[in-house]
Amino acid sequence: MKQYLMLTNEELKRSWKMIVSVILAMASIEILTVVGRVIYHERQIKEYMSYSKLTESEALRSFGKLSFGLASVYFGYIVLVGIVLVILYAVQIWYRDWFGESKYIYRLLLLPGSRAKIFFAKFTSLALVIISFIGLQWVVIQLSYAIFNWLIKDDYRTSSFNIPIELNQLYTMNLIDTLILVVLALFIVSFLFMLVLLERSYRKVKGLLFIVLEVVAFFIIMVGGMYVIEKLDFFLSQEISAIMLAIFVLYFVYTIWKSLRLLKWKISV
Repeated sequence: MKQYLMLTNEELKRSWKMIVSVILAMASIEILTVVGRVIYHERQIKEYMSYSKLTESEALRSFGKLSFGLASVYFGYIVLVGIVLVILYAVQIWYRDWFGESKYIYRLLLLPGSRAKIFFAKFTSLALVIISFIGLQWVVIQLSYAIFNWLIKDDYRTSSFNIPIELNQLYTMNLIDTLILVVLALFIVSFLFMLVLLERSYRKVKGLLFIVLEVVAFFIIMVGGMYVIEKLDFFLSQEISAIMLAIFVLYFVYTIWKSLRLLKWKISV
């Protein structure tokens, strides 16, 4: 347990500057897009008033008011960038140990005790990054909404909140929705870990072949399973959800088991 905590701390220390920099940059961009959208909207209204010789109320009726949903329209793209960066980090967290100048992976593999602690240290560090990312998005949305209401004139904004359902889930921060989001993210992390360890275990063509087989098997199990269950027409919607959840949990456990097995028996110093 002590080694696991030390390794987790080491993983976070090696990446915290990069992680904090990326998270703060994304938060700053999101807030600035809201501020910029408000300023741009007000300037457009004034230019429209001047050009068309209209009063403010007439220009607003013609041009339209601004909602927070429109002001935060780029949030979804920024969140998508964040997801891509987390996926890249899930791959990089392993490969940097092999391709770094010090070949850090050899030190890890030669540590006494089970190699499972190496896997779970990296897994925990990714989990903390994901939870931090989701928490920060909630803070940014709340702060951006407050800034939006403070900056824009009452006559220039619409009362409707009107943001995409994904961001609305972050805004409300429902515990069940948040838990599902975290579990899905961790499943993707575990799946990527398994693919990386397959490549590191077999290398070259054989490793790529196993990766392709695992990806194909995943789609057959998830998509094919859903198709067969729906075609059989034996189950209620709640039962279908329960079956798919059971398949998902079993496959989640499989990816972790497979990764631990590869790390123990196939990865050599």
